[in-house]
Amino acid sequence: MRRDMNRDIALLQLGVGRVGAAVVHIIAAQAERWRERYGLNVRYYALADSTAFLTGKQTFLTPEAVRAALLAHENGQRFAEQSGAASHDEWTHVLDGSVEAAGDAARVVVLDCASGDAMAPLLLAARAAGASVVLANKDPLTGPLAQYRALAESEYGGSLHISATVGAGLPILSALAASVASGDTIIEIGARASGSLGFFCDELSRGVAFDQALREAMARGYTEPDPRLDLSGFDVARKLLILARVAGASAELADVQVESLAPQGSEALSLAEFVAAIPDYADHLAARASNARSAGQVVRYVARMRPDGELRALLADLPPEHLLARGAGPDNVFVLRTARYDANPLVIAGPGAGIGVTAGAVVSDLLRAAGVL
Repeated sequence: MRRDMNRDIALLQLGVGRVGAAVVHIIAAQAERWRERYGLNVRYYALADSTAFLTGKQTFLTPEAVRAALLAHENGQRFAEQSGAASHDEWTHVLDGSVEAAGDAARVVVLDCASGDAMAPLLLAARAAGASVVLANKDPLTGPLAQYRALAESEYGGSLHISATVGAGLPILSALAASVASGDTIIEIGARASGSLGFFCDELSRGVAFDQALREAMARGYTEPDPRLDLSGFDVARKLLILARVAGASAELADVQVESLAPQGSEALSLAEFVAAIPDYADHLAARASNARSAGQVVRYVARMRPDGELRALLADLPPEHLLARGAGPDNVFVLRTARYDANPLVIAGPGAGIGVTAGAVVSDLLRAAGVL
């Protein structure tokens, strides 16, 4: 059913990597349907990669220009080398231009599909102006607590949507936010929040050696290009912090206790040196996994917010029937225990990684920001 006949949205998208490019393709494929069904006209004002912005210079990029820019980028031509480029230092002009082109900051949505915190000033300025922000990028949410709060709330309107940052769009953050907003009390949160470590721990629990498990996870594309980023537990720590902050905790990233699974000393190696040395780590964690098997348990890398507020990301020995031991391979599992869901906690599980599901979560959040969902 068609709704408002005049719902124009100007997009400013940061990041056109695998997830970002998938977002662009989904929006291009669905734009006409949204116009017909919702009266929603979504247009790009600017795209940014790691080198520059591409803008329409006070007007919108045509669909043809967006397709051409993305195709050129996929063929190795960075935005800084393309016509219409503006440096990252000009972000204030780009944001102001998007508001001017839209006619109202309330009609601007910033999609952050990049990584890192370099564009946090743009996101903060967008929220302060009353624009909406959709994040797949976890870094802006795990900076200082004051920054998180400024992104989450703006007296000038707009909204923040972060479904893609934890669980690749599984509805854990919306369930958590709804529980808090409705007056429920969050007692404890448990999570298997890493697809790569989920697969890796499954393999260890089956008796597969560390080096073989890691190489298989890399071959399947479950890990970051540098798998030590996964093994460090840092990504799980960031997700736990986001969960805790949505639950109302006044926590900083330094408050999360993190157990690294990376072999001791491996952080000092270059990526090439580490990859070459992987066979040398065959026995790493072997005793830990073997002891768990002997006790009839499995190893799982889990994140926990305890009732006392303690935040930990660690390798745990769990009985196979434990809620956090369930699921297979890269699946994510979230266990939410609240005053209302105490004896029987709320469990949300499913694919916790993948370009398609993550991009879909970003687009769904875009539609929420536009007031469609």
